[in-house]
Amino acid sequence: MRKVISLVKFFSKSLLKERATILFILLAVIMIIIALSLSDIDIARKYKLLEDVLLTSQMFLLHIAALFYTFDFLQKEKSLGLFVLPLSTGLSRKKYLFSIFLTISFMIITIFFAFFVIDAILLFILEKSFVYLFLWQLFLYALSSMLLAFLIIAFSNFVSIMNSVIYSVALFFIGNGVDEFYIYAKYIKKDIFLTKVANVFYYVIPNFSIFDKQAKVVNRALIENSTFFYYPIIYFLIISILIFFITYIKYQKRVLRFGE
Repeated sequence: MRKVISLVKFFSKSLLKERATILFILLAVIMIIIALSLSDIDIARKYKLLEDVLLTSQMFLLHIAALFYTFDFLQKEKSLGLFVLPLSTGLSRKKYLFSIFLTISFMIITIFFAFFVIDAILLFILEKSFVYLFLWQLFLYALSSMLLAFLIIAFSNFVSIMNSVIYSVALFFIGNGVDEFYIYAKYIKKDIFLTKVANVFYYVIPNFSIFDKQAKVVNRALIENSTFFYYPIIYFLIISILIFFITYIKYQKRVLRFGE
């Protein structure tokens, strides 16, 4: 495990040196300034629009960070021949692959933590309370971002890096509409065929909409603990483990060499 941690540190330092890390934080600050300029607009309650803008912008930045760091790492792995590391360090392929998942997770959590600290301080000053629902939603977006990154890593073992990004983003957008499609098919359209298709999508395609409760959060609507706290965590762990083992099965057969 010590070698895995050392490898994660090595990879993370390489990614942290990218200017994009600072850029993500600067963009977040810019969005905070924009949100603050709108904070006096009272829609249903004060600071609702502020929270909405913050969550929307930071959700976008977290997922862009996931795309950038994963793509950047896979490109470096391909061009610099990092596939040889399992042989040179004595790590098994499983541990090396696990270190990749940990590295990308660490990078996303780093961006999330920066957003978390800024938002917690800002909203506590403005609202005079600790807005844990808001911050938990931000954490769920971080989980969604990690899941997107894991999909890219998985697809990259089957197709080119660019295609892996395209397929993962496509699944992300489809997965964000799974719940809405199911409700439309079963309760609005009431079409048996569409309902069956929605059921297939629900169990086959990663359901990213599970992590998005933003509308209820900013409106302070009642959210069940199971759907907001417990189920997203369990779902994330199950899908992540499943993606890891599917990737590992393919990864075992890959040829370790410099470049591809």
